[in-house]
This record gives sequence, structure tokens and C-alpha cells, in this order.
Amino acid sequence: MTTTGTETGASGNTTGHSGADRVEPGHCAADDTAGRDGQRLHPATEIVILLCSLLLVFGIPSPVVPAAVIVATVITVASSPAVGRRSWALGVGVLCLPTLLVLIIVQGLFYPGANAHVLWEAGPAHLSVEGLSIAVQIWLRVTALIGLCALFGLGTDSARLFDGLRRLRLPDALAYVCASAIGLIPLIGARTRNIIEARKARGWATERWRVRMRLLPGIVTGLFTSMLIDVEQRHEVLEQSGLGVHGRTVELQDHHDSRRQGLIRLIIPVLVVGLIACSVAGVLPLPDAEQLIGSD
Repeated sequence: MTTTGTETGASGNTTGHSGADRVEPGHCAADDTAGRDGQRLHPATEIVILLCSLLLVFGIPSPVVPAAVIVATVITVASSPAVGRRSWALGVGVLCLPTLLVLIIVQGLFYPGANAHVLWEAGPAHLSVEGLSIAVQIWLRVTALIGLCALFGLGTDSARLFDGLRRLRLPDALAYVCASAIGLIPLIGARTRNIIEARKARGWATERWRVRMRLLPGIVTGLFTSMLIDVEQRHEVLEQSGLGVHGRTVELQDHHDSRRQGLIRLIIPVLVVGLIACSVAGVLPLPDAEQLIGSD
């Protein structure tokens, strides 16, 4: 734990640069974070649920499954204090709404099937059941994928992901690479803004998209090089600190775990594999997209 400020032994309090930063004796700023984190699932359980949900979305062809996953994701975002609702909705909307438009135009209006069931027709464009069903299935799966990944990415920091992957027995080096990918995302955004501001200070009209496109190759090259150097330096520091040394694993953060969560991490994958096997065998009676749209 890192404490900022100067200690005053007379009062026993820890005083920062202002009175608002005063911390009472025996109270740690990380205690509130640990208390909030204690209400959440262990990061290993979150990873298992994420992977199993994605496997379920892409393993069962019925659009009912991704639709149910999307509803569950929205409910989780609405009730989770760790995820910003506006950030999640904005990110998912920016990625999913253009995808829906493209799919409706390409698949829904210009489906090439000769024996398609046409619902509406105007010139070369014709809205068919088959094309619309394909567009709906693809969009629901993509939306479920983006929504789940956005939920996990916005609600998980690199330390939580690292602890979760280590609990799942992933090698430390691989766990570090995966955790660094999430940890570097906000850093990339900040460095990109700094580079654009530096170019603007030198006289570039960075508010114009044409100028930004000209600067893009140099920015991407510089970011890629700096990120590789940053990751390598962090990895060297962690190796010198004992990363990968066999011994007792110590988590970077305090996470609430229990035997019940351990059972969840075992039962959910078995249940998902069973549901997919039933779907492949035709035992799972879920309607496909054409049946939902109303094709005979």
C-alpha cells in the first residue's frame, strides 16, 4: 500500500497536502476498494463466465441465446457499480449500430438466394426472410460479443485480470501479457492525445481529419514502438521481482473467493458443453431465426 503525504506523530493522523486528504488512524484508502471488491465475484469466476457465455453464443445457432446474453449483460451493467453505464452504452452503440445497418443492407435487402421468401420488394432490393435471418443472427452474436467484452474490460483492471488468470493456472508470462493488454488500453489513448496536442502546438491543424490521416502512420508507429518498449521494461522488472518463480502464489489484490465459487467455475463449463451437445444432437428445442421471423 502506498501512502501519500507526511505523517504527524502528535495526532496520529496521516495528513496530505490538504485537509481533505486526512486519513483517520487505522483507516486505509484501499479498505473501501477492498470492501467494494468483496461484493464482486472472484476475477477467475468472471473470466470463466465470460468465456462460457461466448462459447454459448457461438455454439448454439438459435438467436434466443445471444438475445438472452445481451439482456443479462444489460442487467449486469445497470446493477454493477464498477462499470460506467454511459461508457458501456456509448462503446457498444458506436460499434453495433453501424454493423446492424450494414448487415440489413447487405444481407437483408440484397440476399442472393433464388428461392428466398420475399417479404418486401422495390426494384433490385428485396427484403427476404433468409437474408434478414442471417443479418439478425450475425448482429445478435456480434452485439453479445462486444457487450460482454466491454462489460469485462470496463469492470476489470490489469491486476484483477492477472490474479484471475493465475488462479486458473495460466502461466505467469501469458497471464502478464493478457493483463498488460487491458492495462495499456487507457495508456494508448492518453499517449495518442498527447501526440496530437504536441503536433497541434507545432502548427499542425489537427482538428481536420485530412491532417489526422496524414499523421496517423507516424502516430501508430510511435505508439507501437513505445508500447513494446514499455511492456518489455515492465516484464524485466517483474522477472527481477520473481515473476515465474515456482512457489506460493500471492495475489496482487484481495479478492473474495469461496468453495461455492470454485464449484461455479467447474459446473458452468460442464453445463455449457452439455447445452451445446444437446443443440448439436437436436434435443434442445430452440427456434431459429427463420421461425421467429415467420417463414413457413
